[in-house]
Amino acid sequence: MSKKIAPKKSQLGQTLIETLVAIFILVTGLVSALSLAVYSFQSSDNSSKQIAGTALARESIEGLRNMRDTNWLNGTLSSCADLGTGQQCYSTWQGNAPQRLEAGTYAVDYSIGLSNVLLTKNPSSYVLNYDPLTGSYSNGGAGVGSNYSRKVVILEDQTSPYTALNPRLVINATVWWQGRKCPTTNDPSTLSASCKVDLQAYLTNWKNY
Repeated sequence: MSKKIAPKKSQLGQTLIETLVAIFILVTGLVSALSLAVYSFQSSDNSSKQIAGTALARESIEGLRNMRDTNWLNGTLSSCADLGTGQQCYSTWQGNAPQRLEAGTYAVDYSIGLSNVLLTKNPSSYVLNYDPLTGSYSNGGAGVGSNYSRKVVILEDQTSPYTALNPRLVINATVWWQGRKCPTTNDPSTLSASCKVDLQAYLTNWKNY
């Protein structure tokens, strides 16, 4: 009969070390894969919020541009003394209070298809409600509170060639959201760039600059 040869102690130790190394490599691989999956999910979620935020910011700017254009259509060309002799412009292009395009901080709601823009100056909250029936967002409208907020700041540039009667309106639209690393706030200036979208546009009266 052949005798069984018992493994040496050094061989037993080597087998244990190999097993521990294999377990370590496996755990490291699993942790890396999990970290990559979490990062991919967070990146995808942030990209979706950036896209939605950009759309909401653009919507508010288009709403204000629509107000200006509607004021043009409803007005008539007249002589504007501040522009000099022979200059023509729309004297009511900024509209009338309370829906007037003037310097201030606003919540802006724009009903697509209805040409209806609602300005609310210095609102208590900028949180947008989401209406699942229409798929639209509004400030204080139908629906439930969403993670998005929107604020529009209008500044008046009266430096030449612009004037007090015909300034250039600087529109700053900001949309921000609540989420991981994005705390709830009414002041988006305190948030990092990954938690908000800032867009800027300019509106002027028609005239010969």
